[in-house]
Amino acid sequence: MLDLLVKGDVVLGHGVAQGSAVGVVDGKVAGLYASPKAAPAAGETVDASGCLIYPGAVDAHVHCHSNLAETIDLATQAAAAGGVTTILDMPYDIGAPVNTVEIFRAKVAEIRRVAHVDVAMLATLRKRAEASEVAPLVREGACGFKMSVYETDPDRFPRIDDHVLWQVLPEIARHGIPVGFHGEIDLIIEDLIARAKQAGRTSPMAHYETRPPASETLAVLKLLELAYWTKVKLHIFHTSQPRSVEIVQWFKAQGVDVSVETCPHYLLLDAEKDLPRVKGFARINPSIQKQPEREGLWAHLLAGRVDIISSDHAPWLPERKNKESIFDNACGAPGLETSLPLMHDALVAKRKQDPSLVARLLCGNPARRFGLAQKGRIALGADADFAILDPRQSFTVDAKKSYSSAKWSPYDGWTTQGRLVRTILRGKTIYDGEIVTAPAGIGQFLPGPHMNKA
Repeated sequence: MLDLLVKGDVVLGHGVAQGSAVGVVDGKVAGLYASPKAAPAAGETVDASGCLIYPGAVDAHVHCHSNLAETIDLATQAAAAGGVTTILDMPYDIGAPVNTVEIFRAKVAEIRRVAHVDVAMLATLRKRAEASEVAPLVREGACGFKMSVYETDPDRFPRIDDHVLWQVLPEIARHGIPVGFHGEIDLIIEDLIARAKQAGRTSPMAHYETRPPASETLAVLKLLELAYWTKVKLHIFHTSQPRSVEIVQWFKAQGVDVSVETCPHYLLLDAEKDLPRVKGFARINPSIQKQPEREGLWAHLLAGRVDIISSDHAPWLPERKNKESIFDNACGAPGLETSLPLMHDALVAKRKQDPSLVARLLCGNPARRFGLAQKGRIALGADADFAILDPRQSFTVDAKKSYSSAKWSPYDGWTTQGRLVRTILRGKTIYDGEIVTAPAGIGQFLPGPHMNKA
């Protein structure tokens, strides 16, 4: 007998099984049925006929503690409300970047206490780290590392210089887990910002103008060359430039193990329209782009050259985003609650793509890349995580109702075709279409595949 049977159009890796059903036992997928009539009896049945049963989304780029008001508690509630059942939490926490075993363990304890969805963790390294600092964090359960070649803060968000990377990347490669980078050249950007301020150019468009394409592509090129020689698994976070994707393809052809991520804001927001419209609320690094870059990124995505779509959820309280000078505003935007409906609307409703593409980009690919084998797919033995979306209903973003601390969104007022009506985590409903029902602590810490093996 099944614990749960969910009826509907099941989104698999390469297609949709219409009018089918998925069965759950002990929080795992126990059966896939061409017709609900072929399924065994179940203790509970969710009739989602006419709805798409997506795998629970795996958001590979979430900042829970870059704003201390957010917390894992609020961020994971936002995730549940957005059909996201697993997040990868970034390590750049205010006051405690996750670069020691002690800090890592404290964060795991917090996850186990308050999380409403499952959480995997990336670790980071000090600005002048030694290779010996890698293995202890892998042993604790890091599923990868996050570093930057752009310096926001020398302690919390440092630039890791080339000679340090040359020491630590081979050690990360030895453990077989990926390392992701924020790829921008800070010397170019900081000089342009200083010149813009001196000239009094502090309007919203100045953010775009002080981050030229080369500030990203040069960083990506350097990281790919390092990956070529060190054999590390490389992940490029929040790619905004079509040329970055082109360079990645060249290195993939040479055998470099690299994945490329972009975000909804680089596909959907326009620098010329949306920076003047929402001002500091659209200040994101790298900058959102103009139409030609957006069209180029879309072309690469539809051609299969983009591996992952993540939110880069970086919420700030409104008082950190409403300054007159664009450079006085914090960088980043919330996205956990909007990524899945926005990308379903953009890919399936508007561009007539198969829903399985959404499932690969937002669910399966990020889970595979970071070693979370039980997540991101609807298959026998996988965790029974589902995001049920009704393509017949519309959804209007109302940021004031968000579970995130931010209570704002650059998409506020946008209407999508497709509404999330239920989120299920390991066979349990955690969002009923109106409210998050998941208790604190239902979420689990997901260790990387090499925990206790380093």
